[in-house]
Parts: sequence; structure tokens; C-alpha cells
Amino acid sequence: MAIENFLNALLYFAVSSVLMLAMVRIFFWVTPYNDAEEIHQGNAAVGITLFSQMVGLGIILWSAISHNDTLAETIVWGVFGSLLMMGSYLIFEWLTPKLPVREELRKGNMAVAWIVAGIFIALGLVVAACIS
Repeated sequence: MAIENFLNALLYFAVSSVLMLAMVRIFFWVTPYNDAEEIHQGNAAVGITLFSQMVGLGIILWSAISHNDTLAETIVWGVFGSLLMMGSYLIFEWLTPKLPVREELRKGNMAVAWIVAGIFIALGLVVAACIS
């Protein structure tokens, strides 16, 4: 094994971590409440939602890394897949106006949190398959 393999793995890990953190930050901007403050106050519903976003993004980034030959391709497909997941989720919210998801999460509604968690993880799997 060459040291280059270890350095390459470290580079992919670092870039993927930055991409994930950037996408989570974008999700924070999209929500009308302060995610970090809600989690700090013990809002488990918001915590579960953040957890599922990160799982979904991790699945997408895994696919981008596994199915591309260069770091540049990995970045392009990782960003595209992440934006696709975010856009799909926003469409879900738009199509379900009788379920005020963001308001219910802020109130700590665990049932809504688990639905959202399922959606983020399912979207991560579907998007990962699409970018493979």
C-alpha cells in the first residue's frame, strides 16, 4: 500500500465532511427557527430531523465517492445529489400544506419528526441510486 492511498482517502474524507457541513448549514438557513437553539433546548424532534438529514447526506456522499473516478466528479455529484435531496424535501413540504412540518417540529412533535426522518433517509437512498 502506498502512502498516496492514505492521503487520497484523507482528502476524500475532508472534502466530504466539508460538503456535509455546508449542506447542513444550508438546511439551517431554510428552517424558520434556530436549529442549534432548538436542539440545545432539548427539542428531540429537531434533533431527529438533523440526524436523518446527515444520514441521507452521508448516503449520497458515499454514492458519489464510490461511483466516480475523480475528486472533482465526486464533488459535482455530491453537491448535485445533496441539492436534489433538499429540493425534493421542500417539494414534499409544499405538497403537504395541511401538515405544517416546520411548525410541528418546532413544537417538538415526534410523530412528524419520524416522518421527516424517513423521508430524508429514503430520499438519500433514492438520490444515491440516481447518481450512481
